[in-house]
Formats: sequence, C-alpha cells, structure tokens
Amino acid sequence: MRKTFIDKVLILKVIIFMACLHCRTGIAADDLSTIISPALFKNHSAIMLIIDPESGDIVQANDAAALFYGFNVSELEKKSIQQINIFTNEQVAQERAAARTEGRNYFVFKHRLASGDMRTVSVYSTPFNVNGKTQLLSVIHDISSQRSLEKELWRYQENLEELIRIQIGEIEKKQSDQLLLAIISIALLCVLLLILSVLATRLRRAKRAAQQDSSKLQAIFDSIDDLLIFAEPNQRISAANKKAQQILTAKMPLFGRFMYEFEVSQTLSSDAINEHEYKGAEGNFWGEYTCTKVVDNDARHLGSIHFIHDISERIATRRQQRLASTVFATTNEGVFVSNGKNEIIMVNRAFINITGYSQDDALGKTPSLLNSGRHNSEFFKAMYLQLNTQGQWEGEIWNRRKDGCIYPCWLSIAVVFDDKKNIEMFVAILNDISLRKENEQEMWLQTNLDTLTGLPNRQHFYNKVDQQMLHAQAEQKRLAICFIDLDRFKSVNDTLGHATGDLLLLEASKRIKACMSSGNLVARLGGDEFSLLLTNINTVNQIEHIALKVLNALNSPFVIAEHEVFVSGSMGITLYPDDGLERKILIRNADSAMYKAKEKGRNCFEFFTPGMHEQAQARSQLEGALHKALSNNEFTIHYQPIISIDGERLGCEALLRWYNPELGHVSPADFIPICEELGLIVPIGAWVLREACQQASNWCCKLDGNFFITVNFSSVQFVRQNVSELVKECLAETGLAAECLSLEITETVLADSSDTTLKQLQAIRAQGVGLAIDDFGTGYSSLSYLKRFPLTKLKIDREFIKELPDNTEDCALVSAIISMANNLKLKVIAEGVETQEQEDFLRNLNCDYIQGFLYSKGLPNDEFELFLEANSSHIKI
Repeated sequence: MRKTFIDKVLILKVIIFMACLHCRTGIAADDLSTIISPALFKNHSAIMLIIDPESGDIVQANDAAALFYGFNVSELEKKSIQQINIFTNEQVAQERAAARTEGRNYFVFKHRLASGDMRTVSVYSTPFNVNGKTQLLSVIHDISSQRSLEKELWRYQENLEELIRIQIGEIEKKQSDQLLLAIISIALLCVLLLILSVLATRLRRAKRAAQQDSSKLQAIFDSIDDLLIFAEPNQRISAANKKAQQILTAKMPLFGRFMYEFEVSQTLSSDAINEHEYKGAEGNFWGEYTCTKVVDNDARHLGSIHFIHDISERIATRRQQRLASTVFATTNEGVFVSNGKNEIIMVNRAFINITGYSQDDALGKTPSLLNSGRHNSEFFKAMYLQLNTQGQWEGEIWNRRKDGCIYPCWLSIAVVFDDKKNIEMFVAILNDISLRKENEQEMWLQTNLDTLTGLPNRQHFYNKVDQQMLHAQAEQKRLAICFIDLDRFKSVNDTLGHATGDLLLLEASKRIKACMSSGNLVARLGGDEFSLLLTNINTVNQIEHIALKVLNALNSPFVIAEHEVFVSGSMGITLYPDDGLERKILIRNADSAMYKAKEKGRNCFEFFTPGMHEQAQARSQLEGALHKALSNNEFTIHYQPIISIDGERLGCEALLRWYNPELGHVSPADFIPICEELGLIVPIGAWVLREACQQASNWCCKLDGNFFITVNFSSVQFVRQNVSELVKECLAETGLAAECLSLEITETVLADSSDTTLKQLQAIRAQGVGLAIDDFGTGYSSLSYLKRFPLTKLKIDREFIKELPDNTEDCALVSAIISMANNLKLKVIAEGVETQEQEDFLRNLNCDYIQGFLYSKGLPNDEFELFLEANSSHIKI
C-alpha cells in the first residue's frame, strides 16, 4: 500500500507538471515524449499503461508492465485492456459503484497474466490530452498478496468461529470439557488479536509513510518559485503553495478566497493571451498564467490547477525596451552606436537628418566619417583616453555634413563594457547646436552692443571699465572715462522725428569712433549719451587733444534726410586712479563733470572736481522733489503787472513759483530747465495755464474785459502736446475771452519749429489768442521769424533795458526794435523797467507796454487783487 500510494502521487505530479508546461509553451504534442520523459516512463518501477479510453487499446506500456504481465512491450501494445481484464462490463460497473460507495480513488480488477495466472490489481487512472485526443495513464499495483492475506484472516476468523461453535456445542454436551474449550478459545482469540495488531501496526506505518510522502510532496510544491494554486469548480481556493500565499495575501488567509478576487486585467495585449495582471499583497504584478482542469474517472470536474509565473520584470524590461526604441527613433538628437572596433552599427533618423549621411552611408564606417578637420590628433587622443579610463566623454565638437558643411555640435559618448571589462560598444549622442550658437551670438550682441549704432552698450562698457581698471592697477597706468551728451538733440528728435534722430545718433557715433585710436573704446549708454574709455594715458594733454577732436567733429553740421542739423557735445572727464578707485564713483564723477560742461554753455569739456559731486547730489535732490511738487501743491503763481504806456490797458504775466519744505524757495532759473529736461513742464505748464486763465477770467469781469494775461510756454510743450487744443479747452472751461490771453514763447520754439509747431501757432492765433516772442534779441533772433510766424507782440529782454538811457548802444538797439515792431504792426513790451528815466525813454520811443519793478514785482494772488483795486481807477476804460 505504501509503495502504491507513493507511485500514484509521483505519477500524478509528473502529469500535472508536464501538462502545465505543455499548455504554457504551446508546443504541439505528437506522443508521450512531449509530456513526460520516455526514460522515466520506460524505466519506472511502477506498472504503467497508456490506454485509449474509447477503444480500450493499450497505446504504450513500460518495462515494469511487460515484466508483470509476462508479455514483451510490443505484445502488450497490440492488446486491448479487455483482453487482460477478466471482469465483464457488468462487473466493471459494479466495481466502479463500489469504489464510489467506499470513497476509493482507484479500482480493483482481476488481470490475466501471460502464464494464465490471475492477479488482483488496483488501477489508478489519470486522463491527459495529446493532440486534442484524450488518453488514460494507468498506474497498476498488484494487490494479490494483500487480498490473499485478507482471505487468510477471514478464513482464520471463520475457522475460529467454527471451532468456538463446535467447542460451545461440545461444552454443552460435555460439561467436563468446558474449561478446556475456554482455554482454547482464549488462546485462539489471543492469536487473532495478535494478527490484528500486526495488521494495525502495518496500517499505521503505511499512514505515517503516506504523511511523510505528502510532506515531501508539499515541500516540492513549496520549493517551486512560481504560484501553484488548486481551486474548486466555483474558483474557491482550497490549496496553494507557500509562494502563492506570500505573493497574494502575505500573512492573511488565502484558502476560501476566489481566484477572480486577484485578477486585475485579463490580458496585456492580443499577442500575449496568457499574460494577466494580478493584485498582490504588496502591489500589482504580471504573471504568465496556465490553468489545468482536474477530473475524476467519471470525467467529473473536481477543480483546476492554476500555475502563475511572475513575469513583472519581463514586462518592465519589455516596456523599457519599447520606450528606449521609441526614444531612439523619435528623439531630435542624433544617436549612433559603434562596436568595439569603432565601426558604426546603428543610427537613428535624427542622425541622418543632422549629418546628411544615410544609414547605408554610415553603417560599417568609423565616426571619422564626420571629421571636420578642425580638431588635431591630440584632441582625439585625449577624447579616447578619457573614454577608456572613465567610460564617457562629452563636449563641443565641430563635424562635417555629407554636403561638406561644417557645423558645431554637442557630443556625448558612453562606453559599454562586457563582463571582462573590454569595450563592447560606443553609444554616441550628438546635438546640432548651430542654432544655439547663433542665438548665443545674437544674445551676446543684444546684451553687449547697442542695436542702433553697433557700439558697446552700457553693460559692455562697464565690464570693459572693470577689466581695464584691473589692468591699469597692475601696470600702474591711468585711465580716462569721458561722458558725452549731445546738445539740442532733444529738439532735433522732437521736431524732425525719431527716425531723423536715430540717423543723427548713428552719424554722431561714426564721427566719435573715427576720432579714437586703437585701444580706446566708444560706447553708447542710451539716448544721446556716449562714453569713451581712454587707456594708456600718460598726460592730461592727450585727453584734451582727444576731447577737442571729438567736440569739433560733433560741432560740424549734420546733413540728415535733406535737413542740415546743428548739434554739439558736452563732455565730462574723470581719471583713474586720481578721482576714484571704483567704477561706480568714476561713472558718477564723469556724469557730474558733463553736467558742469552743459552749465558752462555746452560744446565744451570739463574735468571732474570734488565740488561737482555736491552739485550733482543737489541736482538729484531737486529732481526728486520736482516729481512730487505738483501733486503736493507746492507750486504757486505770482502775477507781475504789465501796463500800457498810455494807461489804457492793464495786464500781467503769470510767473511760476515753487516752495519746497526741505529746499525752501527755488528759483525758476534753477528748476524750469530741469522740468524741461524731465518732461515735467508738460503737466506743470498745463496746470499754470488753467490756473492763470481762471484767475484772469475773474479779473476781466471786474475790469469789464479791459485786462489781459500772458503765460509762458516752452518748446517742449509744443513738441509733446497739442498746445492749441489745450488753450481751447482752458478757454472753454474758464470762460476767459481769447483776446485777453497771450502766450509767450521763446526764440527756441521758433528756431526748433517744425510744420507741426507752425500749425499749432496758427491755430492758436486763429482762436484770437495773442502770441508774444519773449527775450527778443538774446537768442537765435532772426527777422524771418517775424515774417513767418503769426506773432502779435515783441518782448524786449531786460538786458537791453537795464542800462537805459545811459548806454548809447542799448538805446540804439531798443529804438531799432521798437521802430521795426511798429512798422510790422507788432506791440512791444519792455520788461525789467526799474527807473522813471527808463520809462520816460521808452515812452518817447512809443513803446506800447511797460513791465518791471518800477510798478511792482511779481505778486501773489491776494496782493495782486489789492494792486488792481489801487490802480484800476487810473486806467481808462
């Protein structure tokens, strides 16, 4: 029994394992050799037959079967099982019914041997499929001796019972023999008990052996590094090996759960029907799945054996391979692989696109195919030395395309070594950086050069200053930094347009650069500001020579777009290390010296002095306060009377005054030019016009319209806004009559005038507003202005009035101006009149209006009200 059980279990395991292997690999089976090793089948000590269940023919038999039945193998394979089994069909059916009733998994038949002897056998049969055809593998065990022993036991028992019966009968007959019979009976019972004990001991040993075999079999199952699960027909798990327990549930119970609880997806793809995704205790995993049905001899489904091989690493590797293949094919970087001999064996499409070489052109060639000739042999020796020692190299390299074009690229090479540390292949990635190089160059130009003139910009100039300062410090030499600002460039830019201004800047940069020797640097800092960096300076005379050369070049007329333009330059100069050791200080010094040159009349240069820094700080403070003055209501308007010489009309000039809590009273001569430079004159001038018009409207009402007011306008206002529209709006808002308002403009407005300015002046005059030219005779006076522009008044500057009537030249000039104005029907206003003698002289020349301290200084609003009340009675209305 023990040997029979072991043989049965081992054979069934072989069938299960080989059937799983068959289903998993999908190999076609032509005979038993594809399912089980022929040697194992042939030489196994167990009696094995393979039987066709439909015909009963013996398909195959092993040597143990031939030995047992007394036939050779070929004779057995020609017989059918019915020729060996002496049971009839009815007896076979009865045996199967008895097996089911007794719960046996084997059948007991009687087989006839070649010698004619009959043997009682137990038959264990397992179905399997070969090429779609079901066959039975039968394992046969001879139990004749066991049966004989059982019969002997029964015979002994029957004899014993018969003896007891006879003895009892004899005891009944012969009371004297009762004791003897009892002793015999006890003896026989002892013998029987002894025999039964021996049989029980044998059965216990067989059970222990079976348990040991079962443990060994379980150990074999647990040693399998795959998941082995037995599930009932309803998919409930009833048995599993340790691997399945660990992977699926870890320490949680597995038995009693269902297989479908662990399935996530059925298949990975249509080409991998046996690949399933499962839910494990530590996360999902992929497994190669095989299922084998288990049936009994009556073909009843007992369950299924599920064999799952973990293929998560295979799936991950497959995905990585697909990803790598996709990246290799689609990346924009060229990739080529060469073998240990450095022969190219693989290229991608980007390599073809970048180099122009097709796959056929490149395969089998060495990377020297791309050699541009720009790198010497030492470069490549160093490259391959690093590859051999460090296993990688990357850097910028110049290659040649198939069409001969040389281009820069970034090359990265990695070495793949085999197990013996020999070079197996090189993997190279090249990236065409031509566009990046162009962009870097473009960015460098944009970052370091001025886009208009092509000169170094502020940042590049500062970098050069820092470099030259270090060099000068080491060589103990001097440097000079010069700031140049173009005088009157703003007027040209505003009147002739920005395009003309750009052309002027371009031409000015050329002239400045032409004055420089090699080693010196010209830069444009922005707007109309240029800078010079003069190196190798030994004497101040060298600097002065260069400065005069540059200023003379800028002072020459510029012909820009058919316009003759006149500008000049104001230059500030500072020295290193005399004036400072830091670039920031030197730049500030040059800027301060440049503003000093402007204050001295422009078209000149100034060397930095310590006092200039204080002036620059004061100007910076003034500029900061000016930006907030209007919003802080720091401006006021004073009114200086203007009285006609005949006493018939009274007017005034609106004068802007500024008081700052920190700076105190600031002179208009100090802040008006700065307002013009900063553009603040536009909002401030508009505020002055509105305030003056509103106040004049009130005074006109008191004097029945016999009053006028004059308001000063800058050339900047005419360029940056439509003054005619502003005047129109203010007159409409305040209700002031147009004939009661005059605008005072300087000769700069007329000198810088464009067609736009002329049209504005004509529109203002068309509204009925008067136009007066201020400070006539001190600036760019031209008689053509009096003819071209629609003026109504001339205002003689105080410089010509202050020495009247003692200075004969001033008397002649004033007389000529008044005479000319009268002939041109222009009214004349003399400003700065302080004495009665001056008034009498002007009265004799028929000057129309007098303005000056003789009558009053500029008065605040309330004081001017009192002046009007005191003098309005003397005015003829």
